[in-house]
Amino acid sequence: MHPPHDITDLLDALLPRLRLALGDNLVGVYLRGSLAMGDFDADTSDLDFAVVTARRVSAPEFAALSTLHTHLATLDNRYATRLEAPYLDLATLRRFQPGERHPTIYCDEPLVWSEHFSNWVLERWVLREHGVTLLGPDLKTLIDPIAPAALQVAARARLRDWARWADQPDDAAWCLPRAHNAYVVQTMCRALCTLASGELPSKPRAVAWAVATLPEPWRATVARARAWHNDQTPDPAIVPEVGRFVRWAAAQDAAD
Repeated sequence: MHPPHDITDLLDALLPRLRLALGDNLVGVYLRGSLAMGDFDADTSDLDFAVVTARRVSAPEFAALSTLHTHLATLDNRYATRLEAPYLDLATLRRFQPGERHPTIYCDEPLVWSEHFSNWVLERWVLREHGVTLLGPDLKTLIDPIAPAALQVAARARLRDWARWADQPDDAAWCLPRAHNAYVVQTMCRALCTLASGELPSKPRAVAWAVATLPEPWRATVARARAWHNDQTPDPAIVPEVGRFVRWAAAQDAAD
């Protein structure tokens, strides 16, 4: 797929600044997420990428990267504040180590040292199997193969995380628009499909699998959530249904 001009313009601004900030510590820059999986949506997707360094990012490098991201956020570009990226050194990229902290930027947030949890096993798989190289060597030479069983373990852990969140209905995140609830439903579909197949599908593939596979009433929930994908209307009425679906999905993991 060809990314929108706003994406390529932002990448053109990013890459030379990364070279200046990291110098010889920069190994590679790769697209990941929906841009790599082929399901990018210009209205709802973020610009997901990963930066690989030879060594762990130093304090001066982190300061330079923070300045870089602060500058990018001021650009007249629809994705300027919709960046999601980790900075991973070669040693930790090769094999996931739980509990480690890495410089990471999330949508609408500054660059921080963030602890990486089990979802980063899934992210590394996407990066290794589907990542798009902007700069650097083949990712399959940098990341050890991730077995289907490891993906399934990570999916189970993520389902437990989501179930805990579903038990907190007063969390403000539940008040986000229908589009966010669609994201939650899609994420459950991806986790369940991973448990069934040992692979992490794109969101559209996972939704199609769920509509064809899941029992009612959850098949209908997934089908209805398709219409929420780009809907920015808050709708508290759908939150209980989505919460029940999350808890049901986690229960299927327990049943397995």
